[in-house]
Amino acid sequence: MTSTTRLRLLQIHRWTALSVGLLLLFLALTGVGLVFRDQLERFAEPASMHLAGCDNPLPLDKQIAGARAAHTTGKYEALILSGERTEPTLVRFSDNAQLFVDPCSAKVVEQQARWGGLFGRIEQLHRFRFLDDNEVANFFTGSTSIVLAVLLVGGGIALWWPSSRQTLKSSSTLRPHLKGRAFSLNLHRVTGLYAGIVLLAVALTSLPLAFKWARSAVNVAVGSPEPAPRPKSTLPTPEAKPIKMGALWERAQAEFDHPSKVVITYPKKKTDSIEIYAIQRGAAHAQARSYAHFDAYSGELLRSEPYAASSLGNKIYRTSAAIHSGEYGLALQLLQLLGALAIPVLAWTGVSSFVRGRRKATGALKVKVRAIRDEAIGIKSFELVSADGKGLPAFTGGAHIDVRVDERTVRQYSLCNDPSERGRYLIAVKLSDESRGGSIGLHQRVQVGDELTIEGPRNHFPIERGARHHVLLAAGIGITPLVSMAQRLQSQGRSFELHYFSRSPGHVAFGELLRQPRFDGKVHIHHSMGPQRLREMMAGMLAKRPNDHHLYLCGPRRFMDVVQQVAAASWPAEAIHLEHFSADPGLLGAPREPFELQLARSGRTLEVPAHKTIAEVLCDTGVPVPTSCREGLCGTCVTRVVEGRCDHRDAFLSDKERAAGDRILVCVSRAPGRLVLDL
Repeated sequence: MTSTTRLRLLQIHRWTALSVGLLLLFLALTGVGLVFRDQLERFAEPASMHLAGCDNPLPLDKQIAGARAAHTTGKYEALILSGERTEPTLVRFSDNAQLFVDPCSAKVVEQQARWGGLFGRIEQLHRFRFLDDNEVANFFTGSTSIVLAVLLVGGGIALWWPSSRQTLKSSSTLRPHLKGRAFSLNLHRVTGLYAGIVLLAVALTSLPLAFKWARSAVNVAVGSPEPAPRPKSTLPTPEAKPIKMGALWERAQAEFDHPSKVVITYPKKKTDSIEIYAIQRGAAHAQARSYAHFDAYSGELLRSEPYAASSLGNKIYRTSAAIHSGEYGLALQLLQLLGALAIPVLAWTGVSSFVRGRRKATGALKVKVRAIRDEAIGIKSFELVSADGKGLPAFTGGAHIDVRVDERTVRQYSLCNDPSERGRYLIAVKLSDESRGGSIGLHQRVQVGDELTIEGPRNHFPIERGARHHVLLAAGIGITPLVSMAQRLQSQGRSFELHYFSRSPGHVAFGELLRQPRFDGKVHIHHSMGPQRLREMMAGMLAKRPNDHHLYLCGPRRFMDVVQQVAAASWPAEAIHLEHFSADPGLLGAPREPFELQLARSGRTLEVPAHKTIAEVLCDTGVPVPTSCREGLCGTCVTRVVEGRCDHRDAFLSDKERAAGDRILVCVSRAPGRLVLDL
């Protein structure tokens, strides 16, 4: 299997499981209840259902009359007789009522709905019989079985299948010493391997039960004829009445040898025959049905179909029903129980490993610089591809990556290309006059073909999904996250407008892209606009906020301050989204005071001196937290607050998040007093 094929198969397997996982879990749990129905049902039955029994039960007609006396509506639909003397006779009516009659007294001992009782309800749920149309119900159950058999079990085994005998053993062995995602994947694969055989059998055996075409396919495969249609009764006169059931049963008993279960189905139409099937004592399984059809008026035997003499296709069909319903012996029931219990395990390990994998995707990743371009005065773009030739983790508009420029320097750069692209990342870097190693390192030392280490992508500046219109405002290098957003919104056909403010045409980054015809009327580029003119323009543009419009800002702090001040008059805080490229120097330079820090999980108490940050103190004491920018910009070090007030000095949290006081960026923020963290 090629790597591309494997990747596609993995995606199909994963997203199928995530989309239908709850449905499969539902079917598994309800199926477990039905597998052990015979053993457990008697314990769940009302006390009235446990009969004393007798040697001479009343004639069948008297038992039916007892049911009719208690239930006067609906037509007779079926009778179910048991070979056990202590079990009642079940009389089922067309209005979905079913009555349990004591065969010794003809008294009704219990009355309930067709899907009544604990196991009746479980069966109704498992078979989707709460839907009015049985064909639709069969479609749901059958389709789910196809998904389970082909996409999940088949696809899972194909993904599991190792490339050599040596890895075959390791792939099928549980290794409890593993930790984290490695253990989740190992448990998922091993559980899926052993449970897959059982689940595949359960899924495939359900297909002939759900779909007529599946049963026909079985008959064609083994060369068996299609089942003969139900024979017709001869109606002597329009006023003729069907034969008494007791008399018919007397004749029918000659066709069956002391059956353990008998089901008599009444005709739905006047010309239908009466169908009786029985499970003979000593039958191969509980679905080994022997059929007999009788004329509804004369009682004449029209057709007899003993199970032993039936076609191979019928035996396969009935055996499938027995396997699927757990009626093929205790050993199979236990295997089905393990298979059903494996589905929650597979669901948990699959989801947890997927989530951890997504987190891991935001870890260290080697990329190669494929191209470097001059985008504008002082701005270069860097096209990055995976160093090992594989795809890059997906990202969304507004996301950024952490770029390790050298051993001591990590900087965050927004992704500028369309999020639909999976083969590359595009970042743009402005050379700063006050560079501390980030921009100058990329501009002067990085060449095409060099390898870089990145982390991410992460997105703290996402597109609001529920917005009806998006207003994107960028200045200078602040265009970088918004150009990706614009491409994404354009490809999705969503309403937006982008206003890009630059010093001059030469300072416009991605100008060629933004001037493409597809952005006509949506992208507007403005030059040489001072603070006062900007304020006037914003006052006209943002004077009133239409419903469901959202505003996105990115650029120099002075630009963002002006726009925020104007927008705050009519735009709610939750509709204004910000991406800062630098922290507020006023906050970072504010006086520092020492304070007490307590770690809730360990109970340790630490002192944070004025000259150190929380992150530095934690690292010094062996409790490292992840950090990246160390300027309060990227959000990598966000930590939950258990108790205490925060002195927020970051440019990451929103005003609402700061007011909540339950999170803090430990790389720059502090506390005016005692602070307790969830560490």
